[in-house]
Amino acid sequence: MSNQAHRNPLFQLKDFSFFYQDQAEAVINQLTVSLYADEVTLLMGASGAGKSTLALCLNGQYPEAVEGTAKGEILFQGKATQDYAKGKLNQKVGIVFQDPESQFCMIRVEDELAFVLENMAIPGEEMYMRILTALKQVGMQDFLYHKIHDLSGGQKQKIALASVLLMEPDYLILDEPTANLDPVSRLEFIEDIMRLQKELQQGVLVIEHQAEDWVDYADRMLVLNHASQVVIDDQPATVFSAYQEELRSHHIAFPPAYREEQKQALPAIHEYDSAPLMDIAQLAFQYKKQSILNHVSFSIYPGELMAILGENGAGKSTLLQLLTRLKQPQGGRITLHQKNLNAWSEHELRKRTGFVFQQPEHQFIRDTVYQEITFGMQLNDMPAKQLESRASALLKLLHLEKHQARNPFMLSGGQKRRLSVATMLDDTPDLLFFDEPTYGQDHQTTKELLDIIHSLREQGTAVVIVTHDMELVAQHCQRAVVLNEGGIAFDGDPDHLWEKTPLLNKARLRAPYHKRFPNKVASML
Repeated sequence: MSNQAHRNPLFQLKDFSFFYQDQAEAVINQLTVSLYADEVTLLMGASGAGKSTLALCLNGQYPEAVEGTAKGEILFQGKATQDYAKGKLNQKVGIVFQDPESQFCMIRVEDELAFVLENMAIPGEEMYMRILTALKQVGMQDFLYHKIHDLSGGQKQKIALASVLLMEPDYLILDEPTANLDPVSRLEFIEDIMRLQKELQQGVLVIEHQAEDWVDYADRMLVLNHASQVVIDDQPATVFSAYQEELRSHHIAFPPAYREEQKQALPAIHEYDSAPLMDIAQLAFQYKKQSILNHVSFSIYPGELMAILGENGAGKSTLLQLLTRLKQPQGGRITLHQKNLNAWSEHELRKRTGFVFQQPEHQFIRDTVYQEITFGMQLNDMPAKQLESRASALLKLLHLEKHQARNPFMLSGGQKRRLSVATMLDDTPDLLFFDEPTYGQDHQTTKELLDIIHSLREQGTAVVIVTHDMELVAQHCQRAVVLNEGGIAFDGDPDHLWEKTPLLNKARLRAPYHKRFPNKVASML
């Protein structure tokens, strides 16, 4: 940007490279870029381009916390990052991750924040006021004594932010911080960040795949190519207006304001007067005497793509776990092929249904990507040649062939999600459940994943997704079910849902961009 020539950068990267021990190729390759203290910078790139690795290198966690090697140079405030005392750079450069729970160590909010201050050797008499100040900064001062587990996703992310603010960092990195938030919580979190950025005069680096709500706030946008090199550096509006072909080649998703709304053609495979694949009647579930779901009834039909929507804490993930028998309801019944769900053997149920968790790590049980993909095939006694052929096809389909010998936990967020999908595709199930299917995916891998989903639908598989992505729902789903206050508040065509403004507000949902601003959608694509 033009005004950068006369300013001193906060970060300077000079031919910086990073190698994981189990990879021959660099995940970051000779990256040269500067970051500034008073800018909000939006960082985008394909899944696996090294964005999260870069964030952890910037705050000094890598290479110390992982088996890897760094080459080249990162300077922070003119000093090489490796020359900072252990733990010092972590305080100066704070990170908020996709999954706030990955940052928590304690049970209660007060204890979690006190733990941060204890690690900084802050005197006990100062802790209470510093904790209260941080909670006020994120609007969570009334939750000091709450258990973290009882908070909604948006509230947890605010506590994660408060824990970082306690360190009074000079720079803040946000790694897809709103990926798991409902649409209203997402917007609230972004507004909190921008308010704090102005109050504290902090530099902020935002790593995102979905730029819609950040475009109007960011001063600068960087695009990384597959070799983790900066190929575009400009203001976001200019980038999305003037670099369309380049963005497509680097798998960058355009914000809705910069694309035409195109709804996927979705011919219905079933008729609703046919027998349902799964029937749910008067389902009830409680947790610690608190009602989560109450009198929930609906049916799922072969070949449909259904979205389950609602605010953080509405019970969406709990509902999926009930429908896959990972949890047991306190009331009601669930039938699959008109047979009680509990009457199915574990082996037969897992062959007919599949569940992709919100956090991919929750379903990994083997040491390598290849072993993870073939585990289910081996359990089903698939012949060796067929197993090898099927595994090879899945690795190629989901762009994991170069990573088949790696530990699943060492993959990028997007790669972990694709691996979790691959483990469910060793056979064609009758019913497939996804909890946030596009989590961590770039534009191209999202498209490919949705192509897989539609291919399964054509073979008769019903697909049920929990998502906060209203654009995905508008463009791809035939049906939307909204959970609110423990029950079903809507069940029907998504086009009808967008017209119900009071319900959207109550359920903390937002209509897709082309419905909110029908006259602003540009015809750039």
